[in-house]
Amino acid sequence: MAGPFLGIGRWKCIMIANIFVIVGAGLTLTPYWYPFLIGRFLYGVATGGFSCFCPKYIAEVAPTEVKGPAGALSQICICFGIVVPSTLRMVFNISTDMPYDLDKSHLLIYILFAIPIVLALLQVILMVTVFRYDTPNMLK
Repeated sequence: MAGPFLGIGRWKCIMIANIFVIVGAGLTLTPYWYPFLIGRFLYGVATGGFSCFCPKYIAEVAPTEVKGPAGALSQICICFGIVVPSTLRMVFNISTDMPYDLDKSHLLIYILFAIPIVLALLQVILMVTVFRYDTPNMLK
C-alpha cells in the first residue's frame, strides 16, 4: 500500500510517516477508547510506511561500500523496537495475568508512546535541518 506513495519522494514520505507517528502516539495517550483506536491505526499506518520508505531511502542514499550494513541496521533497529517494550514490561514487573497494578501499566503505556513521539520529533528536526534533500533517484 505504501509503494505508490514513493512517487512523491522518499523524504516527503518519511516526513508524513513521522507526522502520523506523532499524531497517532499522541492520541493513544488519551483516556478515551475511540481516540486510542484512531491513534493505534495511524501509528500502524506509519509503521507500515516506515518499513517501506526507510529501506528504500537508505538503499538510494548510502554509498555502495556501506549499503549492506546500513540496510541491516534498519532491521536491527526494528528488532530493538520490539525488545524495548518487552524489557520495560519486565522492569515494571507487569504480568499478563489479571489482576495487575493499574498505576504501573498506565505509566508503562505513557512511556511506550512518549518515546516514539520524542524520536519522531528528533527525526523531523534532523531531516529539516541536516538531511534536507531527497534521494538522487527522486531528484533527477
